[in-house]
Amino acid sequence: MTLLEARSDSAITDRRARWLLAGLLLLSVVVAFVTTSTYDSGDSIKHYLFARYAPQHPLNYLDSWAKPLFTILASGPAQAGFMGMKLFQCGVVALSAWSAYVVARALRLPAPELVILFAYAAPDYFLIQFSGLTEPLFGLVLVGAVALALTNRPGWSAALISWLPFVRSEGFILIGLWVVYLAWRQQWRYLPLLVLGYVLFSAVGALALGEAGWVFSRNPYATISWYGHGNWPHFVFSLPGLLGWVLLPLALTGGVRMLRDCLRPERRQRPLFSAELLLIYGSITVFIAAHTVFWALGLFNSFGLTRVLTVTTPLFAVVALNGLAWLTAGARLPATQRRVRRAVVAAVVLFPFLGTRQGFRWQRDFTRLPDQEVAENAAAWLRKTYGLGTRPLAYEFPYVALATQHDFFDPQARPVLNIRNVSQVAMLPVGTLVVWDNWYARAEANVPLSQLQSDARFRERWTEARPRNRSRPEGDSTRIIVFERVR
Repeated sequence: MTLLEARSDSAITDRRARWLLAGLLLLSVVVAFVTTSTYDSGDSIKHYLFARYAPQHPLNYLDSWAKPLFTILASGPAQAGFMGMKLFQCGVVALSAWSAYVVARALRLPAPELVILFAYAAPDYFLIQFSGLTEPLFGLVLVGAVALALTNRPGWSAALISWLPFVRSEGFILIGLWVVYLAWRQQWRYLPLLVLGYVLFSAVGALALGEAGWVFSRNPYATISWYGHGNWPHFVFSLPGLLGWVLLPLALTGGVRMLRDCLRPERRQRPLFSAELLLIYGSITVFIAAHTVFWALGLFNSFGLTRVLTVTTPLFAVVALNGLAWLTAGARLPATQRRVRRAVVAAVVLFPFLGTRQGFRWQRDFTRLPDQEVAENAAAWLRKTYGLGTRPLAYEFPYVALATQHDFFDPQARPVLNIRNVSQVAMLPVGTLVVWDNWYARAEANVPLSQLQSDARFRERWTEARPRNRSRPEGDSTRIIVFERVR
């Protein structure tokens, strides 16, 4: 193939990738307007609230739990409500898919545009773009830094990855891979850029908080998790839920191919081998291993939430494409390779719609969650009975703030139920309405229902309960009770 032919083929591939990405982004935007799901009712909403009210409460921008870089970037879109947050996330996922394409193209994988389709076809990754969670942005910074490294911009890669800990705390671990990579490539002059984000945020914290070391001193994650611990293989066994049963075998095949390449000296001499090994396969392996250890040993408030794995989806898409390339390489004729590729692509696209537990289910994945429905009903009753904004509203369930359009961070409008594990219920002013729920109020604020029911100063005014799982109504239920402090 001549240089001119190669450039023409590359231009055609880029054009296909752009059209594919445009179509999938449009699909995401349409679904964002149709779905009433927010992925979950806790962290998804709480991150949105931090971003939504950051202009009114500027210290939100430096909250360690909320993650400063995420709050800064999301606060603008969040002013348009949760829909603004969802559209922001759709853009983040689209940029991540394009970055994965840049990685696949740099590695000269056949049909690199398919990596975009693979990313969107991962069921949990598609769903999480309709949330307020930090995982999509973390994945973008990660795959973006990988793309910069593979396109011979190690300095920019190091500078970008330095911001990763300010999207999610695991970024501090993954930065270590960039230290190894830059040392391997003897790119010593770029090592200082790995602390760029930390230095700048430390300086801002010194000015705004009077505390230069706030990044670590205000770490919200207890070393020993009060959520307990789980099984060692928990996250590995959760990979089918992340990728589905078509992409996962492809990714495993790609991983085996990389292991084989590690054993071949001629493969190790390739210019991009160290970046591919450390920054793609290394990032996936280290991330999963870290969360495995955290959950198995009960460290850093790990709750065993498998959604964290979605940050690796763009990289997994590249690995899956590598696996597909190895499978099709076994076919001698180009026509046979194309048929194999088309069959695999069809299976990847169809799998999420087969109704399996790992795929899409409309009621479970795209409709409002039962606890949110109860919160909406409570908000409607409060609006009709008292009028919103007329009484202090005490609650721990983040979605209540969304349902009532209530400022989650105003201490007068929302007096807290607990401070450092000390109940503040007795300190609530007369007239306060307490929205008690049977998860957040009990688990996060340590306010048992019996405490309010046995206190003569509180009267029960409204209650509703619904099955937490619609398909199993006999199981656990979600419940909200509104109390009023009368004296």
